[in-house]
Amino acid sequence: MTEKKYYKTSCAHNKNCPVYQGSLVLEEISTSLIRNVFCNRGVRGWKNCERFKMAEEGVDIPDTATPYSNGVKIMV
Repeated sequence: MTEKKYYKTSCAHNKNCPVYQGSLVLEEISTSLIRNVFCNRGVRGWKNCERFKMAEEGVDIPDTATPYSNGVKIMV
């Protein structure tokens, strides 16, 4: 299996990501913090993002999926 090479610092999936776009808001975690930790950090951040992993695997991403693997609450 060939490992993908990434040359950007911003996630390739951010245009379609409701978390990045701010339409899916998490309780007690600002969108700007999420962007800094996961989206704009390069490979290190992306590989820790559950949404990124699903996108790379070609899995359908649930609308309520967050970057976190634990049960972070979504604001309604």
